[in-house]
This record gives sequence, C-alpha cells and structure tokens, in this order.
Amino acid sequence: MTKERKNTLVQRLNIIKGQIDGLSNFLENSENDCQKITNQFYAILSAFKKVMEIYFKENLTECIRGKQSKTNKEKLAFLLKEIFKNK
Repeated sequence: MTKERKNTLVQRLNIIKGQIDGLSNFLENSENDCQKITNQFYAILSAFKKVMEIYFKENLTECIRGKQSKTNKEKLAFLLKEIFKNK
C-alpha cells in the first residue's frame, strides 16, 4: 500500500474518531433525539465501511499483482474471508 493511500486511511479514521467523540458527547449532553443519534450511528458505520473497502481493495490488488507466494495467497484468502464475513 502506498504511503499516500495509508495517509488517506489514517485521515479517514481520524475523522471517524471525531464523529465517535461527537456522538458520545451528544449522548451525554442532550435530550434523547433518536433521529439525530440514529443518523450519527449510521454515518459512522458508513464511513468505517468505506475505510474497510479502500483497505481491502488496495491489499487485494497488491496480493494479485505480487508474486504468487504462499504469504500472498494466505493474505488474499484472509482478506476475501473477511470481506464476505462482513457483508
């Protein structure tokens, strides 16, 4: 994975971290606004799924392009299993 792609993933994870902190504060300090809270949960979930998608696509591409070593085959098998397990 390129350094640029890693930086993108880290940036996205930091944004998600901020969303989680915001949601936590919202839950602690506000009336129970179910719609806003639910929307925030789904926004965080969606953002995290996007990070996973980018990560898996990048790593699958590297595995496929790389030599067909045992390590790459194991990595590819693991990533495929994770993708299908979480869909």
